Order: sequence, then structure tokens, then C-alpha cells
Amino acid sequence: MVKSMFSTMGLPKEREPVIVDWKRSALGKKRGGLLRRLRGDDMIVPLLRYIVDENLEGVNFKKLADEGKVDCLVGCNSQVGAMALDIARTTALAAHLPISVPGVSMNRQCASGMTTVWFGWHEILTGDKDIALCGGVEAQTTLPIMADMTIVGPGNKPQTIPPNIKISKHPYILEKSEEYGQRMSAQIPGAELMGKVWNNKIGNLYEEFRLELDELSVNSHMKAKTDHAYEMRGKEILPIKVPKLDEKGEPITDPKGQLIEGETDIADVDEGVRPNTTVEKCQKLRGIVKRRKGYLTAGNSCPETDGAAIMMLTSRGFAEEHGLKIRGTIEMMANVGTDPIMMLTGPIEATPIVMKKAETSLDEMEFIEINEAFSTVVKASCYELGLDWKDPRFNVWGGAIAIGHPTGMTGTRLIGTTLHQLEETQKTYAYSTLCVGLGMGMGCIVKREGA
Repeated sequence: MVKSMFSTMGLPKEREPVIVDWKRSALGKKRGGLLRRLRGDDMIVPLLRYIVDENLEGVNFKKLADEGKVDCLVGCNSQVGAMALDIARTTALAAHLPISVPGVSMNRQCASGMTTVWFGWHEILTGDKDIALCGGVEAQTTLPIMADMTIVGPGNKPQTIPPNIKISKHPYILEKSEEYGQRMSAQIPGAELMGKVWNNKIGNLYEEFRLELDELSVNSHMKAKTDHAYEMRGKEILPIKVPKLDEKGEPITDPKGQLIEGETDIADVDEGVRPNTTVEKCQKLRGIVKRRKGYLTAGNSCPETDGAAIMMLTSRGFAEEHGLKIRGTIEMMANVGTDPIMMLTGPIEATPIVMKKAETSLDEMEFIEINEAFSTVVKASCYELGLDWKDPRFNVWGGAIAIGHPTGMTGTRLIGTTLHQLEETQKTYAYSTLCVGLGMGMGCIVKREGA
């Protein structure tokens, strides 16, 4: 049994926050990807419209919004360009939701989408809101990681602003920088360092450890490429119209950048899966950080990806009163700060806290998703948590190495996908967790309704 967060609060059952529905876009790749033809915020707009129209027929949504009972929360890392201002508010308006629906954009790096669900959960719990529209978006193919750190510098030239130098003077960071021989930097150097640290901890030869990283990564693609996995992921995806390209490879739109009827394609398939990849091919790739004897390569790291997701939360009482289908509940969630130099040990730190709070263990989880930002993160997390990445419960429809990791939305997708896995198999509990940039971690247990 799992002890839920809600059960500890002594509140009537009708106050319990529940998941009514969720939907996501396909996940688009960088080269030749369909979604990169869209403005980034236009990935969220149709999802918001769909979730409201599909689930709230017969509900006076405008009246609820006018009474302050609705909120929209959207996670996004690179909040610049088309993703600027307040992407939750701007997309709610672009989706032609009532103007009384407010919005807030959130950035907890890779856990942004999971954080919006957690914050929305609390809004429902307190009774402040009846409906929380939670999710995330990232357009990494046009706004890559750290795009929000660029300003116009001297001579009108782009200039990247580094993190505050005071961070490097933090006592912990000073100590660990000397121990690791590496300063606090970014996700990729942190993930490379994790490879070195856990290679030494496990005691493998470099060649053995690198081979396992590549095997883990190919395994993700092999799971993701099956007809069953495509079918299951397809049930999560809302097909989205994107502009066709002209003979010069430019999107065909009207003068205001809007779609033209009859000049559209449909984005409805996750594009990053490489069905023909092999371990032998991955072994030939050079390292990203260290060219020779590096751990991370383009083959065993997640690709730059575009994507969005939206999830609707309500209270159990509201859903029952209005005849809404309840799909599941969030039983427990936790977020933690971790080593900011290795940066990506989040699953290792967050998981024991989630399990302790829920008075349970990973043995009771019937599906487990550890976000595959990098193969070194997955290997280290599995080693420390006593898991085997070959476990049939693990990332069963393929993980981020195969399908991608749009950082603002992945947390929402993980919650939704694990719930979907429970529904398809009529099982009870699932757990998802992810590493988070700047040294954080987050984890979430979901339960299928009716289990």
C-alpha cells in the first residue's frame, strides 16, 4: 500500500485533487522536424483548446473563470522570443479561453512540467481553484538550452551572461570543485562527470562502462520503435497542424505567420526514434565533452526536441458533480536540491524521500520512468536505487534518449505516461522521476482511478 499525501490531511474525499485528462503534442526532432515550423507557443494553444472542449461540455467554464476558480500553469525553460512574457497567460488568450483565466509561467528547469502539476494540485487542494490547467512546452530546435541567457551586448552583438560568480564561492561548491577537479558548469559536463564518478564507483573498465551506456541507449530506441509503443504513445498525442514548406524550405504562412488552409502537414508521431541504430554504431561515436574516452555521445544522450503537454486537474467533488471522468490521482511528490556540480543526481536523492513519505518502496511500483536525459544519469540512478534498466517495468515505451526531452514539458509527460501505462494494464501504482538542471530532482507516484 502507498500512503498518499492527501490521506494525511484529514480532509473530506471530495476535496481530493484528481487527474481528469491530459494530452501532449508529438515530440519533434531538430533536423527536418515538423514542429520546428511552428511558433513555440502554438504547440500549447491547440492542447489547451482540446482539453477544455473535450472535457467541459456542459460546464459553465466562463462562469468558473469569472469567479476566480480556474488557473493555467505552464512550464518553460527558454522564456524568450515566442515563449516570452508569460506563456501560460499568452497561450490561454491565444486559445480563446475566457479572459478571466489567469496564467503563470514556471521554470524549474527539467522539472518545470512536473512542478506545474504539483502547484496546480495544491491550488485544487485548498479549494482556491476548481480547475487547474497544468503543463509545459519547449521549442529546443529554435530556442536551445541557455537561449534565455543571451542579451544584446556591445556593438549590438549577442552576448551570453554567465551565472552569478557568487555561486562559485558557495562553500560546498568550492569544496566539491576541488574534489572533482571541475567547476559548476552545465548539464552536459555534469552528466559526463557522473559517468567518471560511477565508472570508478562500480569498478568497471572504461570500455565496459561505455558499452553499457550505449546498450542502455539502443535499448530505449528498440522499445520505442515497436508497433505497440507507437500505438500507445499515439493515444497520448493530439495531432497538430503545421505549415507546409515552399521550394526554398520556408514555412508557407500568411503575412502574419498564420496557417493557410490546404497548406498544412500534420505532426502526430514522435520523430526522434532511430529504429536502425545499433550498439556497434553508437560505439563508433566520439564523446561530446571528451573526444577520446568520453562517456557521453550524441547516441547516448537525449536529442534537442520540441513538444508540449497539458493536464487538467479538478477536485474529486467537482468531477463527480459535473460528470467528468477521473483518470487517476497523484499519491506523492517531492522535490529536492542536489549536488550542483554533478548537477543531475536528482533521481538518486528524490526517490528515497518520495518512498519514505509514501511509506512504500520501488518494489510496489508497477511501472518506473527515470527520465533519460543522459545515459550516465540513468546508469548511476539505477545503480544507487537498486534497479536494473532491463527491468520490464522500466521506461517501457522508450525513454527520452529515443523520443526526446523538451525540458519544460517532460515532467507533465512522465506523469501522464505512467498513468496511461497503468490504465492500459489495469495496474495500480507507477513512479516517475527526473534529474534537474542546477542540481535538483523530483519524483511522483500516481495511482490509477478504480484500482
